[in-house]
Amino acid sequence: MCVFAALAFLLAAGAPGGAEAAVRVQTPPGALASSGGAVAAHIARVTDYWTPARMRSARPLDGSGGGEGGAPVASASYAWVPDSTIPPFSVNGRIFVRQGGQVGYCSGTAIDSPTRQLVLTAGHCVNSGPVGARGRSFWSQYLEFVPAYTDGQGPFGVFVAQRRAVYALSPWVRRGNPNFDMGAFLVYPNAAAQNLADAVGGGVTIALDQTRSQQFQTFGYPGRSSRLQECDSPYTGNDRRTNRLGGEPTLGIRCHWNPGASGGGWLIGGGTAINGLTSYGRRRDRIHTFSPYFSSGSVGILAAGL
Repeated sequence: MCVFAALAFLLAAGAPGGAEAAVRVQTPPGALASSGGAVAAHIARVTDYWTPARMRSARPLDGSGGGEGGAPVASASYAWVPDSTIPPFSVNGRIFVRQGGQVGYCSGTAIDSPTRQLVLTAGHCVNSGPVGARGRSFWSQYLEFVPAYTDGQGPFGVFVAQRRAVYALSPWVRRGNPNFDMGAFLVYPNAAAQNLADAVGGGVTIALDQTRSQQFQTFGYPGRSSRLQECDSPYTGNDRRTNRLGGEPTLGIRCHWNPGASGGGWLIGGGTAINGLTSYGRRRDRIHTFSPYFSSGSVGILAAGL
């Protein structure tokens, strides 16, 4: 799994600590023009790709937090959300992607941003990070976000990612540094011409540079679950192995999220703000899941102006 592999490589290499500059990296330009007809064609191509059958066949994207090669846990630490269509649950959803030949999914959160079109997720959900001996990374394609996804249905419609508006942070894309495992993308309006944040009831704000000692409501679509799940936990400490990788070390909670929950939001303030997201779990740890720390020098750069 890419997060574990990247972490093991960096630790084995003795990566230096200290500050590491975070630069927002944009998906390479495509051939799509910005005309209305071309946009409509792009939206149709993505929505046609994600047939109900293909959605059902998608698997949790490799690199998701909380599992070891997708192995199930003896007892889950999360529970179904009774009604995912009401705030704050409605801001959470499933992200469908094709990445490096894999048809998969992650989780994500609708953000209250100036464009009203922003989705926040894990970096490895939009870009694989370094893969193989040459360390090449792969950008996700055919991205679409389905807020409040439930049993194959999207009560707020489908939101297709804008082709030139998919972003990750350079320390993740170039070195697979889990301290920067954050991704973002802008989406087009749904079929009802609603922007994402408006459709789901406003979206959540991004909380930066907060104390780590928070009580988190965390959400995602783990394993083969087709319904939104929730797990609540206070901060339980940092993953000390990430201290020397550059950037702020990751923080943990006592929630064991399985693959598929990657990118799911960690909400604070009664569900009004996001202050973390599911990134990875440690091998042989069946208790905790970890998130990058949300600072103005990391996710603040990623989401600036979006």
